[in-house]
Amino acid sequence: MAQAAADENRAFSDSEQRAFEGLNSQIDQFDERIAEQEALQARLAHSDARFEALGGSHRASAHPLAFRPEALDNLQAALDTRSAGRFEAADVEQRAALVTTTYGAPRVWGSNVLSGPRMLHVVAGVPRQEADAALAQHPNLTLPTAQASVGENVSLAEFAASTAGSVTLARFGRWTDMSRESRIGTDAGAIVGMHAIGVAKDLDLVLVNAVEAAAGAAVAFSADVPAAVRSAMARVIDATAATDSTDLVVLVHPDNAALLQDVSPIGGATIAESFQRFSGALIYPSSAVNTGFVTVANLRAGARFFDAQGFLTETEVSVKTGTVTVASSVIGGYGVGLTGGFASTVDVVTP
Repeated sequence: MAQAAADENRAFSDSEQRAFEGLNSQIDQFDERIAEQEALQARLAHSDARFEALGGSHRASAHPLAFRPEALDNLQAALDTRSAGRFEAADVEQRAALVTTTYGAPRVWGSNVLSGPRMLHVVAGVPRQEADAALAQHPNLTLPTAQASVGENVSLAEFAASTAGSVTLARFGRWTDMSRESRIGTDAGAIVGMHAIGVAKDLDLVLVNAVEAAAGAAVAFSADVPAAVRSAMARVIDATAATDSTDLVVLVHPDNAALLQDVSPIGGATIAESFQRFSGALIYPSSAVNTGFVTVANLRAGARFFDAQGFLTETEVSVKTGTVTVASSVIGGYGVGLTGGFASTVDVVTP
């Protein structure tokens, strides 16, 4: 035991001393890196806190029709393997010292995969509510009118301007059949991207039609079209108690967009920005809008989207024909008229 204690207390040899110093140096470097990481995290947390205090948000709202990369990868695997949850092995074939004239030049399948398409209820800030039933109900309210004060022991003015509204949720979607041969090299992103655009256009058509119906008869044509649209904006702002014109959206057919002469980009810098504004209101050109009319609406106050099923893509294989069917759909519906007077239509063409 005495000999063991003496060995433990002996001085390091030169090689042991160098190894010990090397380990200490690595530990010091590791501690420095940890301290740098902690300092960086603290700076980021401080920046985030200041950004959120100023009303900002780092969370970008996910588009309801945009697939996550991992979901798109799973769908691509389903197309490639023709069966969900199974993956084909990628065999690699070696061809040394051979040219394309021997085997033929290969072909690749190229496509432009579009991002999540624009949707009216998304850009206009329509409130979204999850639904677990096929029928949704909502109140249609008309804002109270201004009243004078009441005297002592006199009843206050009653507010009962509410009627029941309802919407039946429906399914919107697209499907595509592909043969066993055509699916070789097919890009799932291109197929689903086209389905998403179709669904977005369907939803826009339903919402635009409902808003135009709720707006009622159009205001008669006026030679000063921009002034007539501004008057419609003022009526909607007053009827919905909107904060300002930035709450509004101007629905216009592309053929009539040029009539809105006082148009400026959102950022005020370039005309190539995604959306433009007319007197502060967001311009939403759509072929779903009736030609010759412009509708101003406060969709934040007057509409609500009931979402029963988010964007879902399914695949099915016919073993007899080898056909793969890819179908994408959503289930939802719009309630409109939650606030009376939320929309106003103006005739901008009829003389």
